[in-house]
Amino acid sequence: MTEERFISKNKYLWDRYQNMLDGWKLYSPNELGQAYLSVCSDLAYAQSHYPDTQVCESLNALALQFHHILYRRQPQRWTELLHFFTHTVPLSFYRSRMFLLLSLCLFIIGEVVGVMSQCLDAEYFRQFFGERYYDETMDNINSGNPMGIYGSDDEIEMYFAITINNMMCGMIYFIKGLLTPIYTIYMTVMTGIMDGCFTTFFFQHNEGVSALIAPNEHGSLELPAIIVCSAAGMQLGMGWFFPGKLTRMKALLHSSQEALVMVLAMMPFFMVAGFIESFVTRHQEWPLALRTALVVSGLLFSIYYIILLPRQIARKMENEK
Repeated sequence: MTEERFISKNKYLWDRYQNMLDGWKLYSPNELGQAYLSVCSDLAYAQSHYPDTQVCESLNALALQFHHILYRRQPQRWTELLHFFTHTVPLSFYRSRMFLLLSLCLFIIGEVVGVMSQCLDAEYFRQFFGERYYDETMDNINSGNPMGIYGSDDEIEMYFAITINNMMCGMIYFIKGLLTPIYTIYMTVMTGIMDGCFTTFFFQHNEGVSALIAPNEHGSLELPAIIVCSAAGMQLGMGWFFPGKLTRMKALLHSSQEALVMVLAMMPFFMVAGFIESFVTRHQEWPLALRTALVVSGLLFSIYYIILLPRQIARKMENEK
């Protein structure tokens, strides 16, 4: 590889690393460490193939800056954990905003398909969810407790079962993206279909308010988390299948770092959603205003954390440059 090609291939990454140094307080030690290792790798290659050149001097200076910042910092554990959730994660959301938008659009498409399918075929709910779930749901509706399924199991057992299942589903959305983004795309659409079909079915049986409030007491956190995990899976797969100017492994490493950060950040979402579904959603006797406030607060928090906060932090970084 000629020196000119080496520079043109990696220059945009070096510029990105320089921007990281300019705003290093907004990045975690892990992110800075990964960038430092990448710079050192490029420096070693340059010293072997293009010794005593300007590119070697520039990379050496860049590596020294990372070394100085990393080894002079002695952050506290809890401070770094807070930094991860308040800066690292939102920045990953911002850099992955196109995948998040794509995932949201796919989910909405699924919702529309689910609503239309149930409207056109009253038996679609039975076919989609199965006979057993359909019969149990109809029994609950006929007995005047349409959301009784949420109170059918012990709270603690239900919490662990639901939370572990949802966390595993989130990881599957993410990991299967490496095999092919098509699977993640398919599952995102199917999740939307399930939600649209479920809600429409209850509207058809005059239980629309219950369908909008009860499932979304936890769904206002759970569904955004699924959408984020789906976006992470698509990003992971795209990095592998469409590496662009990078090598396939470098592209995968870059995309996996952003995607994994998003998935890990959704684990608390699943945990809180599982708690609400197991211990709160079963109490349909609680005031409607209180349960509606729970839905709205969960939705507003999701919007702020996944959309608004990332934009605020990104704009702040741009203004500081």
